[in-house]
Amino acid sequence: MYAEKALDPLLTAALAHTPPTLDARALGDIIGRLSIPPCPQVLRALMTEIRAETVDFQRVVGLISGDVSLAAAMIRAANSPIFALRHKVQNVQQAVTILGLKQVTQMVAGIELERSLSAGISMERFWERSNLHAVACATLAIQLGGGAATVSREDAHTYGLFHDCGIPILMQHFPDYKETLARANHADRPMPEVEHERHGVSHVTVGALLAADWQLSDCIVEAIKGHHDPILLEDEEEPPLVRTLIALSILADHLVARFLEVPEEAEWHGWGSQVLDYLGLDDLFLEELYPDVAASLTEARAARRGG
Repeated sequence: MYAEKALDPLLTAALAHTPPTLDARALGDIIGRLSIPPCPQVLRALMTEIRAETVDFQRVVGLISGDVSLAAAMIRAANSPIFALRHKVQNVQQAVTILGLKQVTQMVAGIELERSLSAGISMERFWERSNLHAVACATLAIQLGGGAATVSREDAHTYGLFHDCGIPILMQHFPDYKETLARANHADRPMPEVEHERHGVSHVTVGALLAADWQLSDCIVEAIKGHHDPILLEDEEEPPLVRTLIALSILADHLVARFLEVPEEAEWHGWGSQVLDYLGLDDLFLEELYPDVAASLTEARAARRGG
């Protein structure tokens, strides 16, 4: 269960994006019954190291080496064609040197998120889509550097991976949540409203709580909490990073849907023009962007499938 002391400071903020008829006590009671996994020890330790004035490189290597699946993932990533190494990486120390601490931490967060939220349910399609979404967000952050899109590749990727992380938690807790998703897909109102009507809580609130406990930045937590709220893009009191993360995510969803040849997300139909205006883009530039994003998505899908 989610720790009471971690819940209190976020409940008031969470109410900013929940129906006014739902009070903090009711929301707390619902969330208290959910199984929101705590931040894995290895990720918490990595976060502490990466924020320290002097990073203990050997401790980082030791943390990764202590988990066989994490170690294998780092070595496999360092040996990917993107680095074009003349000699294969043989151990974790070499892999961490090649990847860098930020990318290592980002990868560990993604692996631990999927591992923590996959117990008892099969959601391979969800995780593949989340991974593609994160890659698209990161690619867009690189391509749109400057102007409104002043987001680092690492922040964009992390946000893209975590933005819907509340969905698996609600899927585990509510047996009829798949029906909720189906209704939300055909509704003419934001998904969190449908979730609140049926379950009293939404994936954005739960996802924001998990992200905060997993020590993600305040801006990422806020962007997770508000990514179904179109008003935020026009709210100049919101931090620019929060607004830009939300805009990148909506654009990424649009491009991933095109790549997968599946129907558009509802947000693109309602917010597409607003997103392009905020990012300073037009349809012609979007067409020029797509090949780079598609290439990144193709590589990411092949890597995930072992290709």
